[in-house]
Amino acid sequence: MPNLVLEKCKELSEQIIQWRRNIHSNPELGFQETETANLIVSVLTQLGLEVQTKIGRTGVTATFGNGKPCIALRADMDALPLVDGKKVSYASQNPGISHACGHDAHVAMLLGTATILKGFDKYFKTGTVKYIFQPFEEGQDDDGVGGADAMMKDGVLEGVDAIISQHVHSELKAGTFQIKPGYFSAAVDTFYAKIYGKGAHGAYPHNSVDPTFITAQVINTIQGIISRRIDPLEPAVISIGEISGGTAPNIIPEVIALSGTIRSLSSKVRKQLHEDLESAFQISQAFKGNYELKIIQGYPSINNDLDLVKLLQEVAKNIFPPEDILLGGLGMGAEDFAVYSESIPGAMFYLGTALTPPRVHHSPNFDIDDSVLYLGTAIMAETVLRYLNIQI
Repeated sequence: MPNLVLEKCKELSEQIIQWRRNIHSNPELGFQETETANLIVSVLTQLGLEVQTKIGRTGVTATFGNGKPCIALRADMDALPLVDGKKVSYASQNPGISHACGHDAHVAMLLGTATILKGFDKYFKTGTVKYIFQPFEEGQDDDGVGGADAMMKDGVLEGVDAIISQHVHSELKAGTFQIKPGYFSAAVDTFYAKIYGKGAHGAYPHNSVDPTFITAQVINTIQGIISRRIDPLEPAVISIGEISGGTAPNIIPEVIALSGTIRSLSSKVRKQLHEDLESAFQISQAFKGNYELKIIQGYPSINNDLDLVKLLQEVAKNIFPPEDILLGGLGMGAEDFAVYSESIPGAMFYLGTALTPPRVHHSPNFDIDDSVLYLGTAIMAETVLRYLNIQI
């Protein structure tokens, strides 16, 4: 029997691509997505939906239907502070800003989903879908607040029973679907540290407490945390991204600064990494130096709900051929969708959108095959219908 939802999504494909390319041409950074929000509001208002603006500062929400249960669909809106190096008609018109992670596609697919479901409004007897267009997934402000945090503070999940989201994957074959139950992304934390010593002339190191030497010992110890302290079956990462210090080649400095990222899946390992990192910096005291360490806790890990994963897999069987339905997707990247799925049952999946050759995420030439975005729209729309037990 033909899949009516899929057919309607195919018919909407060109409009979804147009939305995506419009947003791609006009990227906006986190908590600055005003024009993107205006486009979203325009489309949703034309559909006759109940729209709320300035949720989580620049976010937009809308609801459709009535009563319980309520399922939410989430798309992120923000771009990256990155030059768009592509030579295409829809390249960024905002210097130094580009949609290099696919959030433009996420917005376009969710607008498509809202359009498709509104076309089935006569079938909505009970149950509600909530559309969440979220700002600033790519980071946090100076107070450590990201987009999901801001929307949660504004009560975005009040009355919501479950939430799903998708992410385009520029290195997966275009037109494939990938998901797994359980952990789907890593928790992310950031550390900032300073190692203090005593400065001196470089020709007389014995008069110093050399923070560069001490830092070398600390770094060696940090590198041993994962290999010697963490269960080999538990994924975990500590990477140092910045080291700075000194003013001249013949002066031993007073202080060395360094920072890095911490990734983990389980809360137990996350806690241990924080404790062991503290112990690593304490080594500085054994060499008569000292340290400051600040760990900023970021997003938790996404832990996909088993029942929602099963539902999405069943929906996928009605949209994709068997060879294009993949089990997997776990990586050590982070996603603030985890803030929602930590509060209520949630699940995220990947839509393969690779070009040939692939254009990797967070790079100046990032791009996707947007001809398959209607498939992501179909997954979202049909999942809502099945979750709410709506027959069309």
